[in-house]
Amino acid sequence: MRSSWNTFSPNDELRGIRGAAADAVILGSGLAGLAERCESLLRIPYACIPRFGVTSVDGHPGFVSLGRIAGEPVLLFAGRFHAYEGIGADALVPPVALAASAGCSRIIVTQAAGSLTRRIRPGIWMLATDIISFPASFGSDLDRATRSEGECRLLRPRGAPVLSMRLLAALSEAARRAGVPLAEGTLCWTSGPTYETAAEGRAAEIMGADAVTMSSIPELLAARSFGMEAACLSWITNDTAHVSGERTDHARVVEMGEMGDRTLEAIFVALFRARGVE
Repeated sequence: MRSSWNTFSPNDELRGIRGAAADAVILGSGLAGLAERCESLLRIPYACIPRFGVTSVDGHPGFVSLGRIAGEPVLLFAGRFHAYEGIGADALVPPVALAASAGCSRIIVTQAAGSLTRRIRPGIWMLATDIISFPASFGSDLDRATRSEGECRLLRPRGAPVLSMRLLAALSEAARRAGVPLAEGTLCWTSGPTYETAAEGRAAEIMGADAVTMSSIPELLAARSFGMEAACLSWITNDTAHVSGERTDHARVVEMGEMGDRTLEAIFVALFRARGVE
């Protein structure tokens, strides 16, 4: 294992997360309430962490918390950065790199997403079983960014899976035990900042996508490069324009996101309770 942990250690607080948790979670739009509610052993604003910066999108408060869920330590990232903020691929890697260099071997990314099909309705969680990335060149940019971080793991080969089937199965079983309905489908990523047009939504659906988002795929690609098991949960906040016939409103997306964090907590309680008895 290669480590440049000192790059992430400007103070004693940040050193406190090293080796403290095996699991990390990135909380998307409106979902940070989970990090606010669970027991927190340590909280650090993103602005205090090298190379993180400050979040600029509503619904992303911008702090990392070492918390406990069902008694298990979890590194929680309350909010994220997005490609559409004009920050470049290298600025999307540090949260995943921090989790990896702190010793996390698994990461679950969550986000708001729009449904491309009437099969999956707003107000339900979707577990991504496959991904589509519209800006195909971004993957190679992100790969260079993870290599420049040089943080901690031997990089996986390019052909390695982005999603961990073992972690997907664990999340599916956790949702079943928690009694939380969980759809499965293919997630499409677009770079934003605008929501997809009706024509783009139809195109994504024809390609096989079930939901669309402006986040998470870069983090999943970074996790693969750092050798972490990864999974993705999408809270379906809205129908896309070609399904609903209406424009998507970000304030509504954030509002709907806040409605999803209680069921997300139930899934995680079941997941980490099972993890604690393994």
